[in-house]
Amino acid sequence: MEAFYFAPHQDDELTNLGVPLCRTLSGGGSAHVVLCTDGGASGVKRMLLNGGNCAWHPGAHCFTLDGPSFTAARDREFIESCRALGVPEKNIVISPLRGPDGGLTTETAVNVMRDAMKDVPPEDRAVIALAPMPERRQNPDHTAAGNAANILFDAGECAFLTLVWEFILLPPERERTDLGQIVPSPEEYEKIKKAAAAYRRWAPAVGRYAVGYHSVADEFDAFLRAPVCVIAKNLCRS
Repeated sequence: MEAFYFAPHQDDELTNLGVPLCRTLSGGGSAHVVLCTDGGASGVKRMLLNGGNCAWHPGAHCFTLDGPSFTAARDREFIESCRALGVPEKNIVISPLRGPDGGLTTETAVNVMRDAMKDVPPEDRAVIALAPMPERRQNPDHTAAGNAANILFDAGECAFLTLVWEFILLPPERERTDLGQIVPSPEEYEKIKKAAAAYRRWAPAVGRYAVGYHSVADEFDAFLRAPVCVIAKNLCRS
């Protein structure tokens, strides 16, 4: 069975999908991580370009980052994170069909997923994505990816479907009693910490701008304090 993890943005492979991804890999399974958007709409780009300040670094940020170079910087963080989690290089996929950050449609997400899985028979595909939760004011790219995963399963294009709660939308623990949960082992947690470090690496001379941490540091830190994956849906095609 080939497990396909679909990350809407750079960092979703860690904070939202990293725990089940580590479990697949530590169990000897085969996992692919597919990036579905370019990540180019982050407000961090404006801060880096326009002399903004942050609590980490003295002085103003001012770097020559156009749209493609900003996306490339984000992609470098994504690739390093996947490597730290143990994903084989050949299975780290930046989709050539990916949509724009903030503009991923369900149709585009379906095409991204189909393209990524085209060499694997449907009966050997397991799809893992974020559960669509638009009623909770979820990022629309996350919703589109979850909707696409549901469409592919309903169409018989994968054998297994797992949808997980977005980390920042997790229900209180008292409300999780009927939901499956995955907590990383100590060995898996070490990989998660190394992956998080990819998003806080500050080395502008080599194109590393800690975009992830500049963007959602609180989310990263909350996840590292209590990493957990809560399953929203788990389906098997009989």
